[in-house]
Amino acid sequence: MRIKNNLIAGIGRGLAYYAGGFALVWLTYLVFGWEYAHAPGLHHLVGLLVLVVGALMLIRRIIIVFAIPADTHNKGALLVHAVAVVSFIFFFKLIILNGAIKRDTGDLEISEALTLDHNAQTLLLTNELQDTLFYQVADSVHLKIQ
Repeated sequence: MRIKNNLIAGIGRGLAYYAGGFALVWLTYLVFGWEYAHAPGLHHLVGLLVLVVGALMLIRRIIIVFAIPADTHNKGALLVHAVAVVSFIFFFKLIILNGAIKRDTGDLEISEALTLDHNAQTLLLTNELQDTLFYQVADSVHLKIQ
């Protein structure tokens, strides 16, 4: 029974760490907000710090498990840190894969083409049907709005 209680106490400690980290990220967002959407906000950096420290704690727990194999308290915390770090890695891997699928292939037959002529001072943007979307000659700009 003592082994089970130690394991549950370790799981509780690990969950308390991530719950505290989540609360700190949420509080940081409430206080500072996210004014510039094209860059990570302070709450993203705090969340990343919580996950990096969690990964360091995971490494520490792995070393302790090999040093003291009978420590069940450590195994519970190790389980929580491993699930948190692995799920974070899988979550961002899926985002990166989905972003890669939706990216433009660069094939000129199905994308837009940009032509720049320095001598004539012209800039031309056309689509796959060779329709002119944007045309600039020196300081004059001609737009085709669809």
